[in-house]
Amino acid sequence: MKNETGKNKKSINDLAVDAVVLAGGDGSVIDPNTPVKGMVQIAEKPMVQWVLEALAKSQIVRDVVVVLPAGPDSSEWEHLATHVVRSDGQISENMVAALDMLPQSDLIVTVTSDIPTVSPEAIDDLIVQTVERGAELSYPFVTQEVMQATYPGAQRTFIKIRVGKVTGGNAAVFNPKHLQVLYDFAQELFDARKSPMKLASVAGIKFVIKLAMGRLDLDDVEDRIKLLTGVTSAAIFSDYASIGADVDKPADVAVAQAKLTSTE
Repeated sequence: MKNETGKNKKSINDLAVDAVVLAGGDGSVIDPNTPVKGMVQIAEKPMVQWVLEALAKSQIVRDVVVVLPAGPDSSEWEHLATHVVRSDGQISENMVAALDMLPQSDLIVTVTSDIPTVSPEAIDDLIVQTVERGAELSYPFVTQEVMQATYPGAQRTFIKIRVGKVTGGNAAVFNPKHLQVLYDFAQELFDARKSPMKLASVAGIKFVIKLAMGRLDLDDVEDRIKLLTGVTSAAIFSDYASIGADVDKPADVAVAQAKLTSTE
């Protein structure tokens, strides 16, 4: 697998953060023979194993909890995790089940299992930038230029903001004490996503207008989250495209496989 280029701005010495990998979801949309998304095979391994191998190479990640539904055999890769929790509830329920295994954690990095090409550097960079910003919640964004340079020809969804087009990553860092308020806020946004009026009532009319016009700054996102939840957040620009290279459809499999089997 190719290494990504990039450099952390802050030393990662003395940092230790636990991780949660969410390995559930519907895998049949990618492979009809694999009902659980994290177990979809790419380059002869399930996607969750690729993610766990990246976390094992992280210089910051300590304990790792994997959450996946009952049924799939985890014997070939479970040694890479500190705990494997069987849960198939809503995201908040799965996170609570995972956090029960990590009662002493002050900061958690959560990663979905559908980014099999994610690099350890991408994870470490997200954590370092979060700590540097003093945030209790962070979420990565990758520019269209970075994504297309790393994964040419891949089909991704981008949104236009003031600085250009970006796509969201498939990881986040957060303080677990804020889990419920953050989940409630995210659920409210999700429920309102198809109604401009409802979305405006949650996010604010000015926010929605700026988003629609492509004039939104990531500072606007941070300020709105702080206002509505009381949580200090950081929208992180990542130079590591792998953190946003999710596998959601059959066409994504070939892209991920090519990256994972490349020796260049």
